Amino acid sequence: MDVRLNAQDGPAAKLPEQVAGVTERLAREQEVWRQRLSRDPSRFRDVETAVHHAFQQMADQVVAGLLADVGQQSELENAAKKSG
Repeated sequence: MDVRLNAQDGPAAKLPEQVAGVTERLAREQEVWRQRLSRDPSRFRDVETAVHHAFQQMADQVVAGLLADVGQQSELENAAKKSG
């Protein structure tokens, strides 16, 4: 099973790369969230929403990496063909 990111012609998902990307993004995002909240604490709700959205996207990336990793197993590939 070939799992791609963002579109059918997007880059192939690979679990180690996805996890590394999530780690890097989280480090960058934390600083942005901290700065936004420090500048204007009344924007907490916006920051909270941004945090939830970012984690949802990061979770999607990890899941894509897992599917790509496990998708190389014939059982999963056969199951995907049956359901599609």
